[in-house]
Amino acid sequence: MAIRLTPWKRARQFLQSSIGSRFLPRLLSSRARSDADDLVSGPIRGNLLGVDQLAERARLLARTQRAVVRRGPRAARLLARLRSTERILDDAHARIVAVLDRGVDVGPAGEWLLDNFHVVQEHIAEVNESLPGGYYRELPELSRGTLTGYPRVYELAISLISHTEGRIDLENVGLFVSAYQEVSSLS
Repeated sequence: MAIRLTPWKRARQFLQSSIGSRFLPRLLSSRARSDADDLVSGPIRGNLLGVDQLAERARLLARTQRAVVRRGPRAARLLARLRSTERILDDAHARIVAVLDRGVDVGPAGEWLLDNFHVVQEHIAEVNESLPGGYYRELPELSRGTLTGYPRVYELAISLISHTEGRIDLENVGLFVSAYQEVSSLS
């Protein structure tokens, strides 16, 4: 009698073979992480908000955030995270290609990465070009709360993404930023 694997076990087995045992524990870990770690590296989740509620959420953020501009050198935490993620994706891509070369089915997730890897690389390059470390260090950072030490604008981005289910367009970005600036100016 053959043992049937659940989709989760098949996905885990595929990740183990394609990504490798070095990264899998980090990807599938159930260890407790801080709230900031979850927001930075985990999925961004929140309740879907309508236009009025989204604007109110932006105003609430503006009222509750406390940001400071730090002088002198400091770590660009999100850029370091981006570099780390880029290395993981490069390694995963290379492993998926190697698995595919052996004639093994890589499944929908593997196919998606193969089809879209160049797009992901282009976006990473765009972020690196548009947000160099020197500019990043000039951004006001949060002085309290879950994301203390991260740029203020990062919390705005997370909030917007989470409350629009990742459906970002000029209209909702404009609404969110305008509502925020009714209470507090962005520089």
